Amino acid sequence: MLNLFRKDGELVSLCAVPDGGALPHFLHGAGWAFAGKVADIAEQLPAAERATFREVLRETGYYVFVAA
Repeated sequence: MLNLFRKDGELVSLCAVPDGGALPHFLHGAGWAFAGKVADIAEQLPAAERATFREVLRETGYYVFVAA
């Protein structure tokens, strides 16, 4: 399960953090808001980004992406 955080602006940014994972410090800054929980986001990403998503999530504990 992933927690999603959203930051609105010219580009809508999303950050996925595994349930129970430590929140990155930037999520405590202005503009970020909890946007809900999802089971997975891999299928919503372009095929070329799926492997990157898994690797970055494993290495950093979060994944930041731009909403399509």
